[in-house]
Amino acid sequence: MKCELCGAEINEDEAKQIQGQKVCEDCYIDLAAKPKTCDPWAVYSAQNLSSSNITVNESQARIMAYLEKNGPTPPEKLAEDMDMSMDDFEREMAPLRHMEKVRAQLQDGRKVICLWQQGQC
Repeated sequence: MKCELCGAEINEDEAKQIQGQKVCEDCYIDLAAKPKTCDPWAVYSAQNLSSSNITVNESQARIMAYLEKNGPTPPEKLAEDMDMSMDDFEREMAPLRHMEKVRAQLQDGRKVICLWQQGQC
């Protein structure tokens, strides 16, 4: 059988059921454990761990460097310029938001991502 989301070949006994679909394990994890940018508990945890020398990964550092150079950017353009799928981009953005490194806001009616310390994007 095939995963109903990505089309990967899977054994029927390995298929997971989620949201009315039979999917592979990777798609199941993506759907079940999708990180949320607006998660007060994650923000609280990140703030309390900030003194423990937490660092960003390479992809997150690239996102921050891009925003520092180019300023506020729509998420779709940022993901495209970073050569990431939107799912991968959102997975990298959630921890940056929790650590208060980046944020989203509306600019001329469009959502943009900017560095946290830039204040008003």
